[in-house]
Amino acid sequence: MIYGEVSAREYPLYSRRDVSEALRMPYSTLYWWLRRNHRESLISVSPDDRALNFLQLSEAFAIAYMRRTLGISLPKIRQASEYLKNSLGIPYPLVNPGIRVGTDVYFKNARDILLNASSYGQVESEELIGQYIDRLKFGEEDHLPDVVHLWIPGRERKGVQIDPRIRFGQPTVAGTGISVAVVQDRYEAGESAEDIAASYEISYARVEDALAYAAR
Repeated sequence: MIYGEVSAREYPLYSRRDVSEALRMPYSTLYWWLRRNHRESLISVSPDDRALNFLQLSEAFAIAYMRRTLGISLPKIRQASEYLKNSLGIPYPLVNPGIRVGTDVYFKNARDILLNASSYGQVESEELIGQYIDRLKFGEEDHLPDVVHLWIPGRERKGVQIDPRIRFGQPTVAGTGISVAVVQDRYEAGESAEDIAASYEISYARVEDALAYAAR
């Protein structure tokens, strides 16, 4: 899907509030990541961007993962982003499938050399360094994210996703075009989770995931 001449992934679909709510993160945290002083923004935005696109949302998701799950410091994430963008010319550097994450941010380049991006390109051994975020699904041609599988409190399943080509990029039940907001509305109107699952011909677990994600 494209919006005029702009691909769905690059169309500014999301307000900053939309992104903070979708990723279940404080708005003040996202605002700080986007803030520009004498340094570049952590997320690839221009000063004129009033809304964010799906790739920028994906970057925010990646940063949140590195902070929440791995405890990587913001200075290391910033150094990695700036090195990959400015020295290697990689757009959207934190959502590239060459990224590896452990105690720092690493990058596996075309020569299969693992660079410590947080240390401005120091060569590293691949031992004990994890893989990249398995909640991002990458396109086969340009290797940029197509889908983000969102966190669901207390659940490991990838039951809720954002795909900019589906429902204008709003959260949906994974693998379907069913809006999470519609599931929540029907449940709050008095329908049981079992009835909602039956009406959509999906599993009860998927409805549970949607409701767990929607709960604040």
